[in-house]
Amino acid sequence: MFALSFFANALTVPHLAGTTEIKSVPKRIVVLEFGFMDALAKLGVKPVGIVADGDTATEVLPHLRKYYGPSIPSVGNRHAPSLEKILALKPDLIIADENEHKTLYPQLSRIAPTLLFRSYRGTYQDQLDQFDIISRIVGKEALGRSILADHKSLFSKAKATSSAKAGKIVIGVLTPNGFYVHSDKSYVGSLLEALGRDNPARMRDDQTQYLVSLEGLTALNPDTLIVLFNDEHQGAFDRFKAEALVRALPASRQNRVYTFNRDRWAKGRGVIGLEGILSDIFTSRVLTGKAAK
Repeated sequence: MFALSFFANALTVPHLAGTTEIKSVPKRIVVLEFGFMDALAKLGVKPVGIVADGDTATEVLPHLRKYYGPSIPSVGNRHAPSLEKILALKPDLIIADENEHKTLYPQLSRIAPTLLFRSYRGTYQDQLDQFDIISRIVGKEALGRSILADHKSLFSKAKATSSAKAGKIVIGVLTPNGFYVHSDKSYVGSLLEALGRDNPARMRDDQTQYLVSLEGLTALNPDTLIVLFNDEHQGAFDRFKAEALVRALPASRQNRVYTFNRDRWAKGRGVIGLEGILSDIFTSRVLTGKAAK
């Protein structure tokens, strides 16, 4: 976890591109990833600019829409934000993602002080650490501690359902292009590990999540399988589940194939997103080793 330091009423923030001095509580913040949007929303701080899956503010994640409507300008797609739109908002702080915005960092830091964190390819713990830092940057440290304490309570409730009977759990996103497994160093993969379950998928070629063949999935031999997809890919899931190699998995034979919404799980980084994921885990009994409802 990064350690913040104070000097002459300024806050020195270490991050993945070095350190940045923040001389006062920022009032005009632009956030370039969903996890950072989640943090500000939970802390009751309204940014001046956000990003989306598309190009407009209406294309943010469903669980964030009540916090970020069309009244907050979008600076474009989170994978390729517009520098011109960011500049026009005159921010006094930009919070960016290492995976998506590392090459843009020099330009961003010329617009305003910029922090570079690992959210898009970050772990569960990364999300909590970043929330803690952001709460202090925006002058909401006490509120941030209270929110993290509430999260810990919800996390403990979900972890209490975890049983060795669930065995090895593999989780991944299903698209028409195939199954993208999430390793133990990915966001949701590391969350499962923190909840006490073994995720046999490991990083590959420095990638926390990657495409696996059906043979590769067979090699992981999951006792419980979590498949994340959106409604428009229901047909892809039906075909996937009917595959002979998938039907032969221990998870399939024991009726422990669970499905959840891709956006809610794979993109729901941050405390608000985790509330939804942990609620799904508790109500579905996915960690108990019992058959899926």
